[in-house]
Amino acid sequence: MEKTGDLERRMTVQVPADDIDAQVSGRLNELRREVRLKGFRPGKVPINVIRQRYGKQIREEVLNQVMQKSLEEAISEQDMRVAGVTRVEPSPESDEGGFEFTAHLEVFPEIPTLDIDDMEIMRPEAEVSEEDVDDMIETLREQRREWNDAERPAAEGDRIRLAYVAELDGERVPESGQHEIAPTLGALESFPQLEEVLAGVSAGDEKSVELTFPENYRYESLAGKTAQVNLEIRKVETSSVPEIDDEFAAAFGVEEGVDKLREDVRRNLERELRHAVTTRMKKSVTDGLLKRYGDLPLPASSIREEARQMQSQMQQQMGEQGNAPGVEAFTEAAERRLRLGLLLGEFARQNDLAVDADRIQAKLEEIADTYEQPAQVMEIYRSDQRLMDQVENMVLEEQVIDAITERAKAVSKPMSFKEVMEQS
Repeated sequence: MEKTGDLERRMTVQVPADDIDAQVSGRLNELRREVRLKGFRPGKVPINVIRQRYGKQIREEVLNQVMQKSLEEAISEQDMRVAGVTRVEPSPESDEGGFEFTAHLEVFPEIPTLDIDDMEIMRPEAEVSEEDVDDMIETLREQRREWNDAERPAAEGDRIRLAYVAELDGERVPESGQHEIAPTLGALESFPQLEEVLAGVSAGDEKSVELTFPENYRYESLAGKTAQVNLEIRKVETSSVPEIDDEFAAAFGVEEGVDKLREDVRRNLERELRHAVTTRMKKSVTDGLLKRYGDLPLPASSIREEARQMQSQMQQQMGEQGNAPGVEAFTEAAERRLRLGLLLGEFARQNDLAVDADRIQAKLEEIADTYEQPAQVMEIYRSDQRLMDQVENMVLEEQVIDAITERAKAVSKPMSFKEVMEQS
C-alpha cells in the first residue's frame, strides 16, 4: 500500500500463479465436458485442443474475476474506508511466478473526534396561538371563496375579467388574439394606474387608455413600457366567503363541527411548527459543523457521484419540461451534502448512536397522520424496505441533531409561529 495523495492510495496485489492455473484448468475441464467440436465425440475433446482454442479467453476471464475478488479481500485486510476505485491495471511484469495488478483508490478522510461542546446553536421557542388558528381558518375560508356576476359597476373587492391589446412602437402586443387578465380592485398596489382606469367599469365597457406597465409585469415585452391600450371588460364579479359553521367544517371532511375543525387545524400547525423548528436547528447545527470542519478533504470521485445524483434528481423532477444544468453546477452543493453526511455519520459512530425504534414508530405515525387512512399508509411503509430506510435515515439524523444540540451551547430565541415558518 502506498500513499500517493491526501486521499489517494495505490495498492499492489500479488496472486500466486498456482491459484490462477488451478482456476484456468478447472474452467477448461468444465468446458471440455460441454463443448462440441467436429471430429470428436461429446466430452472426448483432448484438453490440449480445448486449451489451444479457448485458453486465452478463459485466462482473461479468470484474471478479471481474480482481480475483483483479490481487491475486495485486500481492501478488507487493510481496513480502509474506500470511497472509490479509480483505476485497476494488470502489471506488465507479471510472470510465471504469479499475477500482479495495481489498483488506484480514493479513501474517505480520517475524521478527528468532533468537539462541539462550545458550539452555539440557535433554538427557536414558539407555540401555536389561537390567532394562528384563526388565520388558518381564514385561509380555508378564502379557499372556498365563490365568485358570481356582480350585475353592477365594479367596486373595491370585485374581480374584473378583461381582455386587452396594446400598441407599442407601432407594433401590436400580442401579435394576434388578446391578453386576458382578471385583477381584483383594491389589490393592484403594483399597478395603481390600472386600478384608476377600472374603478366603476361595467361588463361590456370598452376603453382606450395610455398605461405605463410595472417593471415586473408578467409579459416581458410590456414590462416598464408605456403603450396605448384597448380594454374590453368582459365580466365584473363579486364574491362571498362561507360562514364558519358546521357546514363549513364538513366541507373539509370534519363532520363533528367547528370545534373539531379547529382541533385538527391546531394539530396540523403544531406538526408544521415542529418540522420548521427541526429544520432551523438542523441548519444551525450544520452551519456550525461546516464552520469548524469545512476544510475536511473529500474524495473527488465521491463529489462527482454526488453531483451526478443531484443532477439526476433535478432532471426527474423537471421531466420533459426542461434540461437540468450540467453536473458542474451541482459541485458546490454536492461537496456540502457529502461533507455533512460524513460529519453527522461520524458523530453517530463516535457517540454510539443507534436508530431508536420508538422514534421510528413516532415518525411513521407523523407521516401517516397527514393521510385519510393512516393505518393503510403505515402498512405501505412497513412493507417497503426502501421507504423504511428513508424513515430510519431521517430519524437517525434527527437523533444526531438532538444529541449535538444537547451537548452544544443552545441559545433559546423566543419567536412567533409566523416568524419561525417564514424563516424556515
